[in-house]
Amino acid sequence: MAGHHTREADEFEVDISTSTSNESSHAHHHIPLRHHIPRLFLFDNGPVEATGLALNSFGRGAVGMSTLFLGPALLVLAKQAATLDCYNEAENESACDGDDEGRVYGMKPTSLLTNIGILSGVLSTLMLPLFGAIIDHTPHRKSIGHGSAIILSIVKGIEIFVSQHTWFAVSILQVVNSVLYNAHNCAVYAYSAELSTVPDEQTKYNAKFQEINYISMLSFLVIVMMSSTLLGADDIWTARISQILAFAICSSVFSVSWKLYVRPRPALSHCPSDSSLLKSGFWKIATTFSRIWRSWYALKYFLLSVMMSESATAALSTISTTYMTHVLEMDAKQIGQAFLFVFIAGIPGSKVGGMIGVAINPLRSAQLCLVVFIINTTFAALVLNGPESQNAMYAFAAIWGVCLGWLHPTHAALYSTIIPRGQESELMGVYIFSGSLLSWLPPFLFSCLNETDISMDIGLASLNVFFAGGFVFLWMIGEYDCAVDFAMRPREDISLSWTPIGTESPHNDLS
Repeated sequence: MAGHHTREADEFEVDISTSTSNESSHAHHHIPLRHHIPRLFLFDNGPVEATGLALNSFGRGAVGMSTLFLGPALLVLAKQAATLDCYNEAENESACDGDDEGRVYGMKPTSLLTNIGILSGVLSTLMLPLFGAIIDHTPHRKSIGHGSAIILSIVKGIEIFVSQHTWFAVSILQVVNSVLYNAHNCAVYAYSAELSTVPDEQTKYNAKFQEINYISMLSFLVIVMMSSTLLGADDIWTARISQILAFAICSSVFSVSWKLYVRPRPALSHCPSDSSLLKSGFWKIATTFSRIWRSWYALKYFLLSVMMSESATAALSTISTTYMTHVLEMDAKQIGQAFLFVFIAGIPGSKVGGMIGVAINPLRSAQLCLVVFIINTTFAALVLNGPESQNAMYAFAAIWGVCLGWLHPTHAALYSTIIPRGQESELMGVYIFSGSLLSWLPPFLFSCLNETDISMDIGLASLNVFFAGGFVFLWMIGEYDCAVDFAMRPREDISLSWTPIGTESPHNDLS
C-alpha cells in the first residue's frame, strides 16, 4: 500500500494549482525562450512541463532510432572478430571445426543483438520497481529524468567511436542505454500523468507527445539514410553518422528541456519505516498483481496477454535486424529502408485499428491483429530465405508496421475500458511493467535456437509463440461487454487503492 502524501507534496500541489491558473492567461510570460522554441513544442494554456516533455519526446525519438543503425554495425564487427579468431595464425588454417560463423566471447556473432536484448530486458525489469519507488518516495524525480538524459547523451557520444577495437564495449553500453532509457521513461511518465486531471486534456497531451516522437524518429531515419547514401558510407560509418546526429540532438534538447522546463517534485509519499526503497517497489508490484489475480479476471488475462504479445513486438526489431543482416545480407541503408516502411505503414495501421475497434470491439480487434501478426511472421520465415528475397522484405515490413500501429493503441483502448473505474491513473504503472516483464524471453529463445545451429527462419518464426500466447489469453477474457460491465460494478471491498510506480498521485495536477 502506498503511504499518505507528504505535507510537502500537498503544499506543492496547492502552489502549482495557484501558479498555473495564472499561467493559463499569461502563459507566454512563463515559458523560457518562448520565441526561440518551434510552435510544435508550445502549449499556450498548459504548464511549462508540457513544453519540456514535448522537447524531451523529440530527444527520446533520436535515442531509439540511433540504436537501429548501430545494430547492423555491431553484427558486422562481431562477425569480423569471430572470423579472425577462426584462423590459426601459425598455420593459417581454419580452426572453427566447420562452424561457419565462428565464435567471439563464447557466442555466435549473430546472437549478439539478441543477447544484448536478454541482458537489457532482465536488468530493466529488475530495476523498474526501484526507479518507480525513488520517484514516488523521494524528491529525486527530476534528478532521475535529468541525470538519465545526461548519461544517455554521453553514451551516444561514446558510441560515435564504434570500431573493430571498441565494438564489444559499445555492445555493453547498449545494455546501459536500455536501463537508463527505462529509468528516464519512469520520470517522464510520472510528470506527464500530472499535466492535467481532465481526461480529454490529458489525452491531447499524450497524443501530441506521440506525434512529436514519431516525427523525430521518422526525420532521424530519413536524415541518416540520405547522409549515408550521399557519403557512400558503409555499415560502420552509417552507425557513426547516426550516433553523431543522436548526440547532437540529445545533448541540446535534453539539456534545454530538463534545465528550463521541468520543475522538481517533492516526495509523493513516505517509504514505510520498516521497508527499503527496493523492497517497497517490488512489494507494490506483487501486491497489486495478487489483487488483480484474485478479483479481476478480465484484467488478469489482459495483462498476461500484454506480457506475451508486447514482448514479441519489442523483440521484433532486434530479431529482424539480425535476420536481415545474416540471412538476407542487407546493409544498414537497406535495413533503414525496411524500417521506413514499418513507420509509414504504422500510420494507416493506427487508423485501421481504430475503425475495427469501433466496428466490433477493442478485444476482438486486438485478437485479429495478433492473427495478422502470426500469418505475416510465418510467411516471412518461409519466403525470406536469401539475398534474392530482399525486395519481399519491404512488403513484410509494411504489414508488420500496420500491425504495430494497430496493436498498441488497441491495447490502450481495451485496457482503459476493462480496468476498475476510478483506478485508471493508478494502474498505468502495472500496464507499463507488464509490457516489459518478459521482454527478455523472445531474444532468449532466438539465441538458444541460434546457438544450437537451428535455422534462423525458425528463430524468426519463434515470435509466433508469443503472439499466439497473447491471442489465447485475450480469448480467455470471454465476451468484451461482460468484461466492461464487470469493471463498472462497485467493489469497495476489493478496491485497488494502492498506487503504482511513477504514477502515485492522480490528484496532483500541474495544469
